[in-house]
Amino acid sequence: MGQSFQPPEVSLDIFDSVIGWFGVLYSGKTVLAIKLGFDDPGQLRQAFQEAGLSDVSSFEPMKQFRTQVRKYLAGEKVGFDSFEIYTAGMTAFQLAVTEACRNIPRGQVLTYGDLADKVGHAGAARAVGTVMKRNPFPMIVPCHRVVRSGGLGGFSTQGGVGTKRWLLELEGALSKVEKPLLDLLE
Repeated sequence: MGQSFQPPEVSLDIFDSVIGWFGVLYSGKTVLAIKLGFDDPGQLRQAFQEAGLSDVSSFEPMKQFRTQVRKYLAGEKVGFDSFEIYTAGMTAFQLAVTEACRNIPRGQVLTYGDLADKVGHAGAARAVGTVMKRNPFPMIVPCHRVVRSGGLGGFSTQGGVGTKRWLLELEGALSKVEKPLLDLLE
């Protein structure tokens, strides 16, 4: 007789921050998805449901992530490289872009084209942009550090490019993006 499949328990941690409400969906020690910048926890729960990520077994703090986010948002130099992310279903290209993005140091920016070059796909800036737009792990995969060659580019989290700008200012990286181009965004 075959064994029955027991799906892993999925937990959700929701907490407030200086840039709005955060939600981290995880199973064990693996992060499945992160959403950030919401005005209230109800909007955050709705966003997870709309993304098809609503099979939550419990609402429990992922204390290490919560602590790291709060330290980071307070200006401390902390990293998120110790967190495992759920990469099943990613193509080789998506995985390469995701891993390369994880290695962009705080205070640094790369253009979408630079990141494409880094993973051996010169000329694939738009494809890199698509991977960044769909990044389910903001903060752990710091897609805010990837910018257009002519300015900031987009940011697919709640709060959009304003949140991206805030994060880059926090890290001291905004000066590395040409100032006249940023003026066009205002």
